[in-house]
Amino acid sequence: MNYIIVSTLLCLTLLDTPATLASSRRSFINRINNVSSTWVAGENFPDSIPTEHLHYLNGFLGIDPDPNFIIAENTHVIPRNQIPADFDAREAWPECRDIIENIMDQGACGSCWAFASTEVMSDRLCISSKATKKFVFSPEDLLECCTSCRNQCEGGYINSAFKYWINNGVVSGGDYNSGLGCKPYSKEAHINSRIPTCVKNCQAGYKTSYKDDKKFGVSVYGVPAIVEQIQMEIMLNGPVIAGYEVYEDFYLYKKGVYQYVTGPKVGNHAVKIVGWGTENDTPYWLVANSWGRDWGDLGGFFKILRGKNHCDIENYITAGKSSASSVYICYFLIMLATVINSTFFFI
Repeated sequence: MNYIIVSTLLCLTLLDTPATLASSRRSFINRINNVSSTWVAGENFPDSIPTEHLHYLNGFLGIDPDPNFIIAENTHVIPRNQIPADFDAREAWPECRDIIENIMDQGACGSCWAFASTEVMSDRLCISSKATKKFVFSPEDLLECCTSCRNQCEGGYINSAFKYWINNGVVSGGDYNSGLGCKPYSKEAHINSRIPTCVKNCQAGYKTSYKDDKKFGVSVYGVPAIVEQIQMEIMLNGPVIAGYEVYEDFYLYKKGVYQYVTGPKVGNHAVKIVGWGTENDTPYWLVANSWGRDWGDLGGFFKILRGKNHCDIENYITAGKSSASSVYICYFLIMLATVINSTFFFI
């Protein structure tokens, strides 16, 4: 049986006691807060957990270079002056708010790619069905069974995850210990995790079969690394997946608009962008993380600098469609009367 090594046996020396780790982390927090003017750092993880352990949370491998998994970009026509200064998918589609704002915890596993993918699948199915299909796709199912996605708890490709959704379907499943859906997540936060094997059965007591519980996607595509294109994609179809570079200071984010301050790069991470705005004159993307609701002061969400491709946040935007039917677009209802005679431009 293979195991992900996240224990103190690997990460700690005799001097790395919880007290020593806490002191070192407090010093790092103070250093960040003395420099940063747009965000605040603080403690998000127990003192007993070394920073090296946290590196396992970063499992985004990028875009699969295999020609069989290359995806096309989807480009929008941008109506002039119709992109709002602020947007939040939870408010744009209030009937799907409970799905969109659902923050899960990937535990001690580099499964961010599976969480970001299934969260966007869930959001877009709810939005496209006008909330008639509130289905939480299972990151566990994708993590276990998508062999083409790459390395399970050691990272995966988001484009391959969407291809799997289209070709094989994904069942339902909630967070760890939730008991929800066909296959709830099996990994507890900060606990050693086994590499899972693909189980094609639902949990005991679930009334639908594994085969019948599956729902499928119909398309996957990239979005150009242009702010307005990303914004239009979110407004028209719902949240998108982003992959970005993680630096050591990011683990300590509490609130504000994150911009890199100090520390080495520790990996790459996949997340879900749900909107944007401006805070104290600093433009940001509003992003859902998968490290639990206790991470940060925003209930598991964070803000990161928008418009500068900060940490590559705008480089790897991926999305897909859950239904072949026309997508319900609340934004369209707002702008219809003013756009008919507007000048359009590509950007």
